[in-house]
Amino acid sequence: MTIKVGDKVPAATLTAADITLTQQVTEPLRRYRVAVRGSGQAFDDPAMLLRNETGRPVQVSMDLEWTTVGRPYQYRITPRYEIPCTVSGSVTIDGTTHAVRGVPGQRDHSWGVRDWWAMDWVWSALHLDDGTHLHGVDVRIPGLPPVGIGYVQDEAGLTELQSVQAEEAFGPDDLPVSTTLRLQPTGLVAAAEIIAHAPVRLESTDGRVSQFPRSWARITMADGRTGVGWLEWNRNR
Repeated sequence: MTIKVGDKVPAATLTAADITLTQQVTEPLRRYRVAVRGSGQAFDDPAMLLRNETGRPVQVSMDLEWTTVGRPYQYRITPRYEIPCTVSGSVTIDGTTHAVRGVPGQRDHSWGVRDWWAMDWVWSALHLDDGTHLHGVDVRIPGLPPVGIGYVQDEAGLTELQSVQAEEAFGPDDLPVSTTLRLQPTGLVAAAEIIAHAPVRLESTDGRVSQFPRSWARITMADGRTGVGWLEWNRNR
């Protein structure tokens, strides 16, 4: 099936024992909706997830739509795209609803098999108050030099990055504290101050473990600009 911009795509729904998930491409490359309802767990200490501990049960639902606000970007070395977006909708946890209205966000899509335990990386999607969008991933494959991919999108257009260098600091609980990103050839330097955590523990069928901390951050650029961002660190342990 070929999907063109302007086509309406039927929603896809997945139902399991304790969760129902619906995804719909409302408008290809422009609007994308996700609705989910089911049982979850809440953690007072986010590091509990990395330690494979159990949280308290909660009922969770969300209905969110991602709306494109920048230029879709396809990676130059692998089939994957990244799109800066705004996100609107609602998230309800144990009866308390949180409204989301036009907050900065990101949408990506990748094809094929991903081996979470073969390499480390630092992924970032940053959105500055002046409307600039930055995306970068610092890929670390054993035995190879680092690979940097990403972009800077602003009023001048899209500049593809050739190098992304991440310098991260972690606490004793294995949660990130801060990260500095150096984006070349633009010369931009971004400092991320972590605000909130959403880590995941990834365990392969053969027992390998990767810690996948993810965080919402306050961004300060070396040139004085500010914004917010989402970062992810894949760390094989």
